[in-house]
Amino acid sequence: MKHLLTLFASVTVSIAAFGQIDMGVPAAAGKGGTANAMLGNFDCIGINPSNLGWRDNNPFSFTVANVGITAQSRALDFNTLRNALMNPSDTFTMAEKQEYANAFATPDGFNFTANINWFAASIYFPKFGGLAFNIRDRAFAHVTLSQNAADVLFLGSNAPAYLDSSALTQSMSSFFDGTSISMLHYREVNIAYGRKIFGLGTKAEDGTQPIEFFGGIGFKMLWGLGNVDANIQNGLLTGNTSLTSTYEVNYGNVQNFTSVKSGELFNSVGQGTAIDFGFSTVINEKIRAAVSFSDMGEITWSQNLLLASDTIMPSLDSTTTGINSWDMSSQASYFFGDLVDYDPGKEYTTKLPGRMRLGYGMKIGERLNIGADVVIPLNKTSYNLASPYIAIGGEFKALEFLKFHAGVAGNQEIGWNVPAGLTIGPIGFFEIGLASGDVLTYFSKSDNPNLSFALGVIRFNFNKMDSSAPNPTN
Repeated sequence: MKHLLTLFASVTVSIAAFGQIDMGVPAAAGKGGTANAMLGNFDCIGINPSNLGWRDNNPFSFTVANVGITAQSRALDFNTLRNALMNPSDTFTMAEKQEYANAFATPDGFNFTANINWFAASIYFPKFGGLAFNIRDRAFAHVTLSQNAADVLFLGSNAPAYLDSSALTQSMSSFFDGTSISMLHYREVNIAYGRKIFGLGTKAEDGTQPIEFFGGIGFKMLWGLGNVDANIQNGLLTGNTSLTSTYEVNYGNVQNFTSVKSGELFNSVGQGTAIDFGFSTVINEKIRAAVSFSDMGEITWSQNLLLASDTIMPSLDSTTTGINSWDMSSQASYFFGDLVDYDPGKEYTTKLPGRMRLGYGMKIGERLNIGADVVIPLNKTSYNLASPYIAIGGEFKALEFLKFHAGVAGNQEIGWNVPAGLTIGPIGFFEIGLASGDVLTYFSKSDNPNLSFALGVIRFNFNKMDSSAPNPTN
């Protein structure tokens, strides 16, 4: 992932518009993100902490190394996007450089999200509720280039617009107007708690009521590992960057600046906090409705800071031919100092992409669960959705140890996808999950491919308190 993220950290003029829909959970990814009223146990952490209080959660569950990655592009076809992800060091031919220069002059040229859940665990007690903990890396990136920016990025001094001598009299904010690229990478530790608040109707012997209301809250500690946040729109250029030395970025000839290793935990260059909170209702253990608010917080970046300056377009040497592969770690000096002027900057703060989720879930018989989510952006940060995201999905239990997931999901930015996945288990207490956010990409969606997968291999669910309780919907 380091080389992919460095691609965005290295490019310096930016801002984003693509948000994470928590595709790191296979059961959610297989339904396109349908999760708010369907997932319990540790799977609901970061989505809706109130679900930790549901009666059908396992007394103890944990997982190690769940991975979810989504890469979507309107600029690259399926084969090119796949090769960029799998073989980033392959050298471009001149024909490919020209092709990419033309292709990337389009909105939403590239969007990328990653969710690596290093560890998560949850416990549930009927009278106490549920408590969960996880530690995960999250990353977002976006590329939109103007035609001039795409030409200079891939062709360097051979860019058509750059061959015109008038280019050297223009400001960068004018020459690259309409360009946006962004990257955000941080690590979070989340502690969440959820429980039943009250119920309506006559209590059964086991304490259940026909209608039950749950609430929950999650608190996150954040360590910022990388950020590029800038914008060139309407003749204005703004930009900041802060990257951990772990990226090993070559900063070229940036004056009075040296990337240093931070003494803070995780070699971070920023710190912050955030909260999640939510509510859910369960009716007769069959119908569920939920609302939640996630990533309400911010990160303050305080180390390895650079500020982009708006200058007259620089004169490039004739040997400057632009980038030559998708692996940017060794080519970053093209952007730092050669093309864009950077100076040491001051501390700055970025808000996380806050979202509201509305969810519905319904159990039909003993084998089918269906649901729907609407994810609504709450702010206009560089990494958030620009429009609501809708997901409709379900899961079918074919066998006691085999579930299939499928759905339809998307929005105006990323298009509409058909997700699918499966869960094998529990086999004893062991479970495996695998999902893709869009199976159509592998068959016919070559003009806007969405390579998306989620994998959870080491997942354990232990000892249901009540064998008569319904299986958890996750």
